[in-house]
Amino acid sequence: MTTPSPNDQQDNGRMMIAVLISLAILVAYHFLVQKPQEVALQRLKQEQTLAQKGAAEIPSAPAAAAQSAPAFLPRAQALRGSPRIAIRGDKVTGSISLTGARLDDLSLNDQYLTIAKKNHVELLSPDGAKNAYYAEGGWTSDDKSTVLPDEKTVWRLSPGSAQELVSGGSVTLQWDNGHGLLFTRTISLDKNYLFTVAQSVKNDTQKTLTLSAWNLISRHGEPGGFKSAYVHEGPVYDLNGTLKEISYKDLTEGKTYSADGASGWIGITDKYWFVGFFTPQGEKFDARVLGTGDAKHPGFQTDIVSPLQTLKPGQTVTDTKYVFAGIKHLPLIRAYEKQYAFPRMELMIDFGILSFIVKPFFLFLHFLFRETGSVGWSIILLTVILRAAMFPLANRAFRSMAGMKKIAPQLKELQAQYKDNREKLQMEIFELYKRENVNPFGGCWPMLVQVPIFIALYKSILLSVEMRHAPFWGWIHDLSAADPTNVFTAFGLIPWTPPAMLHIGAWPLLYGLTMFLTQRLSPPAPDQTQNQIMTFMPLIFTFMFAKFSSGLVIYFTCSGIASLLQQYYIMRTTGGQDVSLLRGHGDRYKKKKKSHG
Repeated sequence: MTTPSPNDQQDNGRMMIAVLISLAILVAYHFLVQKPQEVALQRLKQEQTLAQKGAAEIPSAPAAAAQSAPAFLPRAQALRGSPRIAIRGDKVTGSISLTGARLDDLSLNDQYLTIAKKNHVELLSPDGAKNAYYAEGGWTSDDKSTVLPDEKTVWRLSPGSAQELVSGGSVTLQWDNGHGLLFTRTISLDKNYLFTVAQSVKNDTQKTLTLSAWNLISRHGEPGGFKSAYVHEGPVYDLNGTLKEISYKDLTEGKTYSADGASGWIGITDKYWFVGFFTPQGEKFDARVLGTGDAKHPGFQTDIVSPLQTLKPGQTVTDTKYVFAGIKHLPLIRAYEKQYAFPRMELMIDFGILSFIVKPFFLFLHFLFRETGSVGWSIILLTVILRAAMFPLANRAFRSMAGMKKIAPQLKELQAQYKDNREKLQMEIFELYKRENVNPFGGCWPMLVQVPIFIALYKSILLSVEMRHAPFWGWIHDLSAADPTNVFTAFGLIPWTPPAMLHIGAWPLLYGLTMFLTQRLSPPAPDQTQNQIMTFMPLIFTFMFAKFSSGLVIYFTCSGIASLLQQYYIMRTTGGQDVSLLRGHGDRYKKKKKSHG
């Protein structure tokens, strides 16, 4: 092995710093330069479109009325407030309100609020209930005298329509305005979470009309529960190839976002669920995201308005949109992309700016889950595969660390001998490295490689709906949640509730122990202050990992155990190494053995 010169050592150190600085520059460039340019370009396009439209501007979709706390009703009571058509799908259950023809009652059949599996996740809720959340559609006209359906219009089933909506089926609603216009709405549901909504208008009058179809999603109140700086929750759209994530806070502060003549998709996303509109490929529409309430009772709306259509006497016009309301399951999303040619639909999953790293891990983890049928064992299998893939690099690193530990006493002697002559000390250390064939930077690269792996795995586990409520061996009943045990209650033997900061489960404790034992095998840092800081790292990481999902902690614990065994083996085979896990114990054992001899 080639021993680095002092200049080489400095170059290696500079290279590591350069890698980190380069990554920081890329991230800064994205947020400070690229994103502002994209926003400015999009704003310019919108202004140009508005200027071209002039007097032929398409009317906007109506804004949903804000809710106030005194008006809240129990969800069941709010559902009874209007006649309904039942939805009995393979993946979803709920109903369609005939008042306004709203899709405002939808539960996910395979997802529950808690691991007790008593209550299903209620994705959509009716107006009047707390945290109402619904999708609806309608028509606008430049002729104010045209009588159009609104949120109070009571629709009825068309003759011959099915009495309920099932997977693979459809229901048809209709409403006659009494002035020669017949409005029809056909709602279909596939085997999963995709609704097809076809709105039609038949003109039996003697005059030509100009109409435009609109569709909106309204959410009353910001959802509680999960909050993370690493996963976006709120309105999001991908229009004309530009992805935009909008915070609830921005809308509460009065900001409005719009894009005219756009194509793509728009909706509202949660950690695991998404509700949004998709259009046939290439179809243009005007999109808008806005706040509809106030700071006390916030509301949020995304809407799209189709181009104006001319409706001559005796003609019928139809506008078709797709509504996705369900789980962000990547294989299903990709199938929809292929079947319906929805552009970049998979971006509803927030892979982030490091998607080129996160996405491959996300896909590979899903592949392992399909093959094993167990999320927990998939994580452990992923650990084995990654450790095997990084073995050559880790092997070199551990051998370098073993060499550094071997010459640690000689380094201390040199530091004491040349403490007043830094230049001479550096040359002597270089000669020592050269003589012992040791590379002091050999153990750094595996640590740098672990950084993107950590980011990718953390995001993959955070986003994966398969991880939600997935059990594992022993006390782990939800791999997406933190370890429920606590060392400060003696794992349930002591009847008291410690503060949140004193919650350390068994898996984080095992990880901290693994890190501590690995440090015992590693050479001490030359600098005493640095050595003291490193001593506290296992404790710091134990507290930090106590808040992480147990799935992520299991991965790093298994990876740490594999690393510990590998390092132990290499140090034993290197020769002349104290491989005792508690420093000093090996020396005492040797002395005791000599005294018996």
